[in-house]
Order: sequence, then structure tokens, then C-alpha cells
Amino acid sequence: MNDPRNSTPHVRGCSPEIQFARHQAEELALSLLRHGARVGVVHWATGLKVDVLAGWYRQIHGRAPPRGPMPENSGSMIRTRTEQLYASLFGVIYTGHHKDSASGRMIDPESLVRAYEMYLSLTDGPAAALSINNAWILARDLRAGLASIAWCPACQAHYIAPSESILMGCPLCALYSRTGGRSGRRPDGGRGERTVTAHP
Repeated sequence: MNDPRNSTPHVRGCSPEIQFARHQAEELALSLLRHGARVGVVHWATGLKVDVLAGWYRQIHGRAPPRGPMPENSGSMIRTRTEQLYASLFGVIYTGHHKDSASGRMIDPESLVRAYEMYLSLTDGPAAALSINNAWILARDLRAGLASIAWCPACQAHYIAPSESILMGCPLCALYSRTGGRSGRRPDGGRGERTVTAHP
């Protein structure tokens, strides 16, 4: 695959530190764009110009970048138990990969990419239910306290629990019971889920 940066003029005369920082930003931008991230998300994560990022997106995917609003929160984008299950897998991976940002940003984009790539390796790849853009929204909501990682005492699994969601409880138990199975006996005497504090 051709590197889109080859068609972008580089600024000369910058210090090695600035050149290195720009190189890192460009590498991050290309990783996000290759996964299909919105130009607005990549601009926020890297600070690179929107028109440059839009041009890179066209070169990578052969089409103009998508436009239109993104889901407002993770609750509105997680509408089925399967989507909740995929989101839970990413959420657990991301909370294990994040690092606090000295600049105070809500999301660590490098950790987001690493977590998303591990998520893809554990699922069906690009056809998996969670897009990179939805993963960004999920990471944002976890950081802002609009979603949490809960623990199911019945099956011992961790799962995502958005604060504004029509889905309640563990997706694994819900999907298992839908196939005719019965969830295990709860060691808490039936009190239900327990929220695990996570600070992505």
C-alpha cells in the first residue's frame, strides 16, 4: 500500500523534536484512518489538518470520508445483546491498555488503536460488530463515567454497562438463556450485577 504521506509536502527547517512529534502524529493518523476512523476523530487525536486527513482517507479507501453525526453515547449505539457482547470485549481490553495522559485528554488514542487491533484479532476482523468510531465513543464514555465495566456474579464475566441503555444485565447470560440454557446460581443470593471501577 502506498504511503499517503508521499503526496503531502513536508515542512523543512523544523527541529528534530518537532519532526519526531509530527512523525508520531502521522503514524497514529494512518493507523486510525486505515481502520476507518472518522476524519474528525483523527483530527482530535493528532491535531493534523482536516483537509490533509481527508485526502489520506481517500487514498487509503478509494472514496470520500463519511459525513454525518456519530452516535451521541454508547447507550444509543448498543442496541442488541450481540453488540453489547462485542462492546464488552473491547471495553475490557481497552481498560487494560490505557494510560493516563499528561495533557489531560479524555482518551489515549495510542491505547485505543492497540486495544482495537487486539479486539479484531479475537473476533471476526473487520466484520465484527464494533467499528473503530464506536470504539472511540465507548472509550470516551468509560473515561467520562457514562459507561462502566460491570461484573456478573452468575457467569463471572465482565461486561459493558452504559448509563443510558435499554439493555440491562449481562449479555452472556442473556444470550445463553435465549438458546434455552440457564444461567448459573448467583453467589450473591440474587442481588445482581456489581460495578467494577475502571478509569480508562
